[in-house]
Amino acid sequence: MSPCLICTHPAERPRTACTRCEHRIRSWLGEIPRQAVLLTASLELGTRPAQGFGGAGRAHSPLPVRADVLTLLGPAAPGPVRDTTSDQSDRPPVHSVLHAWADQLAEDLGHMLPPITPRAPYADYLARHLGHIVRTGWVALMHDELNDLVRRIRAVTSTEPRRRPMDAPCPSCSAFGLGHLDWAAYVDCEACGLLLTPDEYTDHRAVVMPALARTALALLVTQNTATRKAS
Repeated sequence: MSPCLICTHPAERPRTACTRCEHRIRSWLGEIPRQAVLLTASLELGTRPAQGFGGAGRAHSPLPVRADVLTLLGPAAPGPVRDTTSDQSDRPPVHSVLHAWADQLAEDLGHMLPPITPRAPYADYLARHLGHIVRTGWVALMHDELNDLVRRIRAVTSTEPRRRPMDAPCPSCSAFGLGHLDWAAYVDCEACGLLLTPDEYTDHRAVVMPALARTALALLVTQNTATRKAS
């Protein structure tokens, strides 16, 4: 075992990132293309996407569109950007962040970066090779940049993934900490970090819930009996 470069929890060699951090990165790579649609809907001044939460907000800008959204949607600059009018952000757009890490990945794998289309964006390319990425020395840097990017996107779209709690206890630690986050590929345990596929959770629930229901019913009957005797 070796420490995860992202969260310092144990990771099995030769991994440099633990399974839970890999799951988080995969969720972000699935979320970013979906959020890009909402970003486009937020571009016009005074608008927010209908799917967003938190109501509408108006940006005060001399541009006919929202500058914060334009920065996120803009293409990557071919070279250094010299800000002579103080209207540029030093935080890179979505395309720039994903393109840079896709380039790094292609270099690692020793092949040319494949052509990227709207049907096959950089996020998909990174997700397909995430098994390699979580064995590199740069996985923590990519994690941090994606984390910052997702936070910036959510601040514009007012759309936070919702976490739905699961009713069955965790098969690893027995805590009632299982839940599923929107766009995530796994059900995860907040207590111990266990990851389950939806099918694995369904099978686990089918085994444990009948016994838990019988136990709850027996406790309820016992409690009602004790209450009647006391009265």
